[in-house]
Amino acid sequence: MSRPYVYPLWMLAAVGLALWREDAHVCVAAGVGALASQVYAARAWRTSQGKLALANLLTLLRLAIVATLPFLASHISRAAFIAIVIGLLVLDGIDGWIARTRNETSTFGASLDMETDALTTMVLCLLLHREGTIGAWVLVPGLWRYVYATAIAFVPALGDCPPSPIYRWIFCGLMIALAGAFLPWPPIARLSAAAGTIAVSFSFLHSIVRSRAFRARS
Repeated sequence: MSRPYVYPLWMLAAVGLALWREDAHVCVAAGVGALASQVYAARAWRTSQGKLALANLLTLLRLAIVATLPFLASHISRAAFIAIVIGLLVLDGIDGWIARTRNETSTFGASLDMETDALTTMVLCLLLHREGTIGAWVLVPGLWRYVYATAIAFVPALGDCPPSPIYRWIFCGLMIALAGAFLPWPPIARLSAAAGTIAVSFSFLHSIVRSRAFRARS
């Protein structure tokens, strides 16, 4: 998928099919399959020096866990499921730390990490939508990444600004908010999901504004 618009459009189509079939497994299969093929093509389990790329392998572990989320949501307790979601966030932090300390940072590794984050978010949003206690707006956090990536592919200026550390903290807050949205108390679940939706929407809109300002100064 060398053309930058192919993967996000592929995922948007998968989300649409998942909603039509009311089955998050469709989104999981599309995302995991596409990312796994990219990992194989890039031989991303090894660094450019030929060593094992532990950070990428840990990201692949996260991806494997994400693939099980639709099944787990129906077969384990809410508390255990929420713990797994928080565990994914912890693993996300660990693989970034490993990449930095072992000098394994790479453009592909950063992309794989970001797309795994995006797939995690989208799958959680689909599962929350399936429960029916939160409105269709709960899909917004998951859709943002794929819509934004598609827009950047056609209008590169939208992504001109360098990434800001605040976006990583917002993602952490989003994951905690989505985990809270699985609590068995609908008012609290809706409030938590709304907080995450507002936060991630702010981050993408803020990035667009920063890109316009950055391009104006260039």
